[in-house]
Amino acid sequence: MLAFVPPTVLAPLLSLLLFIIGHGLLSTLLTLRLSAEGVSAGWIGLVSTAYFAGLVLGSFVNARLIGRVGHIRAYAAYASLLAALALWHGLLVDPLAWSLLRLLGGFATGGLFVVIESWMLVSSSPATRGRLMALYMILLYGGLAGGQWLLRYIDPLALSPFALVAISASLSVIPLALTRVGMPQTETYRPLGFFTLWRLTPAGMGSSLASGLLLGALYGLLPLFFTRQGLPLEQVANQMALVILGGVCLQYPLGRLSDRVDRRRILALVGTGLAVLSLILLLLSQLVLPEVQAGLIFLFGGLVFSLYPISLSHACDELTPEQMLSANQGMLLSYSLGSTAGPLLASQSMARLGSSSLFGYFALCAGGLALYLVWRQKVRSAVPLAEHQSYMPVPPNTPLAADLDPRIPTESTLEPQASQSDMASPEPNRPH
Repeated sequence: MLAFVPPTVLAPLLSLLLFIIGHGLLSTLLTLRLSAEGVSAGWIGLVSTAYFAGLVLGSFVNARLIGRVGHIRAYAAYASLLAALALWHGLLVDPLAWSLLRLLGGFATGGLFVVIESWMLVSSSPATRGRLMALYMILLYGGLAGGQWLLRYIDPLALSPFALVAISASLSVIPLALTRVGMPQTETYRPLGFFTLWRLTPAGMGSSLASGLLLGALYGLLPLFFTRQGLPLEQVANQMALVILGGVCLQYPLGRLSDRVDRRRILALVGTGLAVLSLILLLLSQLVLPEVQAGLIFLFGGLVFSLYPISLSHACDELTPEQMLSANQGMLLSYSLGSTAGPLLASQSMARLGSSSLFGYFALCAGGLALYLVWRQKVRSAVPLAEHQSYMPVPPNTPLAADLDPRIPTESTLEPQASQSDMASPEPNRPH
């Protein structure tokens, strides 16, 4: 089944799995701990926003640092920093301090994703990138879901769960430290301006912005909603895992459906579905049966995690192949602006109107997106189906994910270049 996976890719994928389990645990743990300490929703939103701000900075800046010191050294430095930060969270429980720690953590996490995605890229071929990306997505979201389930067995008020996160980050270094790889070298290309990209694909950029507004608030504040709803820790963990599993199960079917019709129509339907689900959860949050709520949450996760990859696919339809690589950075920036602002906006709503208003915020963002896309369908003709690119699930982590996308022309992708800091072999022409 995994015969298509190059041996050199197994190391970064294993490191990703080890790291992302602890990462998934920490993202929800912090919200639960702050809630247990009586911290306001506004502060919790700020802590979440700090992480996304650091992630934006890291994903765009760290590539230069990695180019200087090599993949393995950079990964070891980032993972060590994240392990130390996890322990500091447990030792110093203060929302202001945690905001700074999360900013640094987002920066380091962005660096880890750059290492992993560029390593995958340089170790794969255009023929295997589609399947490799699918495997990457499964491990990414599967690890996040596994991290949620770990919450069932820990005490959020103790230091031990923060130590587990630190152990996860530390162990993730081992697979990379025992292998070697060539250094990827990006080809130069002329980037598209942010506002130029808005003019070229307004529906794609608007959908990626809405995706960030929704997912940023979901990661940071949905555990707070469940906690204030009175759910025990075990059920909070189950509900958060269901959100992520919904994203795993529904992304691909919705994406393949978007290959057959105007993607803006699918995006509008996704926005409408999210708005309807949000209103149901808002109006019936105290009345709906736990089993029914779990089903609604699963569907909600499936729809919200589908927004970004479908919006990127729509952008690929509207752009030339030469523009796709640089456009990915603009799409990611649009998403990142949304994910940074989302927790702040949603937390203010929760602070003033109650925890259930989180779903009012979701309904407003999703409904606004649906209306915007209906309007866009009226003012611009659809891309002919014959010109549609095949859908590909792409995570909004770093711009390098675009290079792994098999829709990108092979001449625009990264080329391996030997790095003395990562390789002990004297054979510079043989890729590792």
